[in-house]
Amino acid sequence: MEATLSTPPTVEVKNPKTGELLYSFQEITEVDVEKMYDTAKKAFAVISSMSVRERLNELDKIKQYLINHREEIAEFITRETGKCITDALLLEVFPSVDQIDYYQKCAEKILRDQKVPTPLLLMGKKSKIVYDPLGIILIISPWNYPFHLSFVPFVCAFTAGNAVIIKPSRITPLKGLYEKIIEESGFMKGALQIAYASRKTANLLIEKKPDKIHFTGSVDVGKIIMKQAAEHLIPVELELGGKDPMIVFEDVNLERTVTGAIWGSFTNCGQTCTSVERIFVQEKIFEPFVNLMVEKVKKLRTLANTPNPSDEKELDVGCMTANFQIEEIESQLEEAKQRGAKILCGGERQKGSHAFPPTIITNVGRDYRIQYHESFGPVVTITPFKTEEEVIQMANDSPYGLSASVWSADKKRAERIARQIVTGNVSINNVLATQANSALPFGGIKESGFGRYRGAQGLYAFSNIKSILIDHQWNRMEAYWHPYSRKKFELFSQVFETVFKRGIIPLLKTAWIGLKLELLARKERL
Repeated sequence: MEATLSTPPTVEVKNPKTGELLYSFQEITEVDVEKMYDTAKKAFAVISSMSVRERLNELDKIKQYLINHREEIAEFITRETGKCITDALLLEVFPSVDQIDYYQKCAEKILRDQKVPTPLLLMGKKSKIVYDPLGIILIISPWNYPFHLSFVPFVCAFTAGNAVIIKPSRITPLKGLYEKIIEESGFMKGALQIAYASRKTANLLIEKKPDKIHFTGSVDVGKIIMKQAAEHLIPVELELGGKDPMIVFEDVNLERTVTGAIWGSFTNCGQTCTSVERIFVQEKIFEPFVNLMVEKVKKLRTLANTPNPSDEKELDVGCMTANFQIEEIESQLEEAKQRGAKILCGGERQKGSHAFPPTIITNVGRDYRIQYHESFGPVVTITPFKTEEEVIQMANDSPYGLSASVWSADKKRAERIARQIVTGNVSINNVLATQANSALPFGGIKESGFGRYRGAQGLYAFSNIKSILIDHQWNRMEAYWHPYSRKKFELFSQVFETVFKRGIIPLLKTAWIGLKLELLARKERL
């Protein structure tokens, strides 16, 4: 790629529901990137010198703004994503406010210097851990939750003392929203900047060597970013895709469990990295579960069956955002049909639109693309199982490991299963619930990525975790310093026999050997 882009490409942003052109803009240039990093460096000098409480006071300005303008912001998000406005309010705006609220209560304690034990052989010294900011954080956010999945990592990074640059998706950049929030809330200038760029021009942001990259998106793009970051040894956090299983045992309340399955599968039109994409139901209740789910799904108010609802707030499921994602689902469905899968409802988009109906599929094999690869849309498969051992194997038979849910009246069994699923998050008798608690870390394993944000770990993720050991300035020499001698060696060897044992006698013996070493160190000096 050339170092400079003399004529920045123009990006058009459309409403996926109507096809209306909302606006267009030119992408950033190398000059823009230079200015952004200069601004971020100056802002970091200020942010890093602030106390945690002072940073939280700044974030409170945004918190109050989001609360007061929540419906306006939800409408802004809805225009670019096509999601229903209730999803925008509850899944984008609310968790953003809640994350600030959690840190206002807990961040000072989380980031406080932490005293740790110092071993007996280092008697007289003190040890602690401190949490320093890293510097400039580059957040590359996705199109499915353009506000939530950019704002929450920002809150984590800023609370830890960093300046932030967000590179939003060119599909849903929310251009002007952050700028308006910053300006009208009075939040400090320069601490948060938005870089409007495509994947190609985003390379410029990485080449400027941020101190950390937080990326949310697809596995393929995550690998590209990681490879580029590796050239500069830039640490990365990757929150990638998922193929989340929902395990349902025969002792559940069928009504509640099916309703949970519907929300977990089709909220945000299934365009959630933690959407339920595979449901495993114990054989005894398989047919009643499937029948009830199909019956209930057909009652959902969607853009597929209600193209122009009189009240947007009555809509259950909006439309899909990106056409290429619809095409991926259509391809998976076509392969599944050809191999004998049964589509019980949905299965085909409304002609000429992004409105794809909630779709339920049965009779799928483990090697079907729709059962193995991420679908990222309003599509879910339902498969029967017999035993715990079988369903654990089925749930883990995926390259992903982001989230899961286990449903059973037997909570001990549910937790036993939850601990055996290879994933980063598990909800028991609920779905997507771990994401509703801002105190819990979030992230995946396997091809779902690595690293965590939110919770205490979300602050440590954007900190330099520094160890400090404090000694006195005196005339004492350490026994383990030079010069070495046969006598020192023998005494150190004796330490092995006592220091790693428990009890008063080994402790006294260790102290006695330590005293001998101390006296020897005074005697034997360079």
